[in-house]
Amino acid sequence: MPVEFERQAISESSKSQEELSQARGLVYVLIMLIYVAVIYYPNMIAMEVATEKSSRVMKILISSVSPVKHMLAKIAGIGSLGILQMMIFGLAGYFAIKTAGTDLTEGFFSFMGFSEVKISTFLFAILFFWLGYFLCAVLAVLLGSLVSRTEDVQQLMLPIMILIVIGSVIAFSGISIPEACYVTVSSYIPFFAPLVMFLRVGMLDLPLWEPLLSIGIMLVTISILGWFGARVYRGGVLMYGSSQSLKAIRLGNNK
Repeated sequence: MPVEFERQAISESSKSQEELSQARGLVYVLIMLIYVAVIYYPNMIAMEVATEKSSRVMKILISSVSPVKHMLAKIAGIGSLGILQMMIFGLAGYFAIKTAGTDLTEGFFSFMGFSEVKISTFLFAILFFWLGYFLCAVLAVLLGSLVSRTEDVQQLMLPIMILIVIGSVIAFSGISIPEACYVTVSSYIPFFAPLVMFLRVGMLDLPLWEPLLSIGIMLVTISILGWFGARVYRGGVLMYGSSQSLKAIRLGNNK
């Protein structure tokens, strides 16, 4: 007779194989959405700032509202647009599945974890989307204020894109081993936390202090970058020319 084995969790944060299989599909989809949104919307902000500078509309805007308010309004407006668009896409997909008469408790959807959706998972997805978006947006608006042509935006946005890609690689590779050491460490690094910490929250039963600590680190980082970005943005939006160096950031900070 074949030997029968029973698997028993020895860690409080671990889940059974069935629970991991159910959580894996939903977490994968939400990580993909956060990844695409965090890349797309900050890039949109940088392009908008560069377009306003290239058309000289920025001078009119700055004369009617302070640069800091203009920066915060642009970040908040596009962030709200991102949440609204994802909600529309999600509801459209949900109603399309319901209209087709598909049961979310059977077959593929049950295996991917859509039959047992936790509200907390979606709340964490929205929270980490906002945090990741604001973290990249303050850098994007800073970099966008330093160029006068939209063609130069992609060159300055490349370091942010590389950081996001590295975070996504860690998150997607950690789906199969969410308790790995490199996944745990990277979940506290601000630029990786929106994807990696959300992976750990969705796949593991973590104590509350771990996601709260990661969120706190991100909030502190966003505050520091926001303060520095506001100083650079205030002078950078009035600088015209091919300034793409650290000297341009220093000049924008001094104005």
